[in-house]
Amino acid sequence: MNSMKKNFIKLAPELYDKKHVEKTTEVKFFPTSKTQRGSFINPKTDRVVTEFEYRVYELCKQIPEGYFSTYKAMADAIGSGSRAVGNALRKNPFAPLPVPCHRVITSDFFLGGFDGDTRTKIFWKKEILEDEGLVFDAKGYVDQSMRDRLFRDFVVS
Repeated sequence: MNSMKKNFIKLAPELYDKKHVEKTTEVKFFPTSKTQRGSFINPKTDRVVTEFEYRVYELCKQIPEGYFSTYKAMADAIGSGSRAVGNALRKNPFAPLPVPCHRVITSDFFLGGFDGDTRTKIFWKKEILEDEGLVFDAKGYVDQSMRDRLFRDFVVS
């Protein structure tokens, strides 16, 4: 267990939950038809998932394991803003599979947020990405040797 995680557990042991970092092969249901999408309620928001959110999730599904993308790259692909993409991913009810939002980071190669949190849950995101083969420096930036794994080849339908 790394020192950042140990220090966090000492400060907030009630928030430490190993299940967030255990690799899961469970693939959550992802609505594909217009009817399914129109009636699927996001358990995080108690609202129907918007068409924009589905567009973001469709992009995110394309990022392969061992790679990452950025909020900006995704926003550019669909002609939107980075914050709008981040807000959609914050509400992602299909994580970690089939919509691996943990693979999206900031355009300066920093980890960014995780599950809408930029302070206390960030080490979970880092640990999941490290399990997938990425390397980070001590400050939470993608290591220079890994930056060629930036995924931008989105297919937009």
